Amino acid sequence: MNKTWALVPVKSPEQSKTRLSSVLQPQECAMLSRAMFMDVLAALDAANGISHIAVLTSDPEVTALANQLGHEVITDTATGDLCASLNEASGYVTAQGAETMLIVPGDIPTVMSTDIEQLLQSHEGGLSLCPAIRDGGTNAIICSPPNAMPYQFGEDSARRHMEVAEQNGITTSRLPMQAFFRDIDTPDDLLWLSHQTSDGNTIRFLHQSGIFARLGSGRAGATA
Repeated sequence: MNKTWALVPVKSPEQSKTRLSSVLQPQECAMLSRAMFMDVLAALDAANGISHIAVLTSDPEVTALANQLGHEVITDTATGDLCASLNEASGYVTAQGAETMLIVPGDIPTVMSTDIEQLLQSHEGGLSLCPAIRDGGTNAIICSPPNAMPYQFGEDSARRHMEVAEQNGITTSRLPMQAFFRDIDTPDDLLWLSHQTSDGNTIRFLHQSGIFARLGSGRAGATA
């Protein structure tokens, strides 16, 4: 029996994406955050190889949305300390019988179910991670068992995750998969997103809201 859990940590939409405040209004940041979260959940829902999807949050709105979609909510009791929250959550899912945990952020809206399946198939035990293209962060991580090591999210976390795993005798694998390279945090990320062909909630929102049009000629400078 497959015992792989997927965990999506999500902050309150109203407190998300502050680095986009130079190009988006607060309400737009919140709506963008919700749309990206929905796209990530849809990709996980459609992916084979996952037995259970859980959302880690302290936000009532996110909780209600996750429950409406039929997903478990793990209450984040260490709000503001992502690593502490994930360490606590990893203990919980292990106690529920999970043998492997996949952590993906709620702001990689172009990821598809096939990308998640490829990532899971590439995991051979221990720790596997996908680094972010910017700041050395971690945009996906798989750990077997889920509580094998303390999590190290934040700047340069890909390197720190692997170092801590190796110090604990855990087999490590760095998987530079393009689908997980970029989370959406900065105006440059929005420019990049404007060139993507995804038909998800996020792209539709950014078109229908006029945000892409508002970015104007700057879109031509987007980088891959």
